[in-house]
Amino acid sequence: MGSVVAFGSVRSCAVTTLVLGLAATWPARAGGPGRRVLVVEADPAGGTLAASAGWPAEPGLVSLAAAARRGAEPSLVFEHCQHLPGGAAVLAGPARGDQAKSALVMLAPLLGRLGELDADVLVDCGRLEDTSPVLGIFERAAQSNRAAQGDRASRAVLVTRGRLSDLQAVASWLEAHPAGTGGGLVVVGDGPYPDTEISEALGLPVLGHLPWDPGTPDALVAFGASDRRLRMAPFVRAARTLAERLAHDGSSVEPVDDDVALPEQPVGGRRVAVGSRVLRAWRAETVPQANGHAAGRATGEAAR
Repeated sequence: MGSVVAFGSVRSCAVTTLVLGLAATWPARAGGPGRRVLVVEADPAGGTLAASAGWPAEPGLVSLAAAARRGAEPSLVFEHCQHLPGGAAVLAGPARGDQAKSALVMLAPLLGRLGELDADVLVDCGRLEDTSPVLGIFERAAQSNRAAQGDRASRAVLVTRGRLSDLQAVASWLEAHPAGTGGGLVVVGDGPYPDTEISEALGLPVLGHLPWDPGTPDALVAFGASDRRLRMAPFVRAARTLAERLAHDGSSVEPVDDDVALPEQPVGGRRVAVGSRVLRAWRAETVPQANGHAAGRATGEAAR
């Protein structure tokens, strides 16, 4: 039996980028040749990996849906995959959202059995809207994470930026979706709040904090993470440490990489509400600057 890690966001914030980095740096299993790594691009808004990598439209999610119309074993997935330079298999989603949603609805029974594969499966669920056909996959992974003991067969990870508006959106989503509260958080990019304070405010462990590095993810579809041009990139180093953590024990709340510089935390300010909670980190007061920007404003922008 394999493991399934489902990733999703409340607002667009580099879920696909994160999954790509983790797939490229996922650790080999000890005592053997290593378990296969499979990325499932299950974003209902449509996929981007095929275009980034220059892959043809098929094989992928749509061709798998056509092949599995009369039922199929989960292993059929591997017959419809492309491959990253490091060897990870990718079930790429179509660029069009309507095609992605249709395929995901048809594949719901098969995708619910991904844990039967002898592989570590990383599922990119995209934005977790109420109408998403993969919302159930994320919530089941979160509940499995909450109930599991020791080595987790599946877990769920919410990806967010560390800024107030994004944290408020996550808090509201968690209140409306209690089934999704059994997972963890990954914070992408700069923000004024320490990971420990975010964890306390939202009630979820912060599994890691990754820097926003827009150039490196595109390179990961062309080069392996061990390539000399990538292996020391801050994003790759942070992704590698997070991958180790998720592969072995996703419960840690320490920073992902002690060598990755995180933004300094503001001094003074005021407490701010996040959903029905209070973010106990002190938020810097906004003071107009000569250039029109506010002090304490996050400089990192994470795009999908």
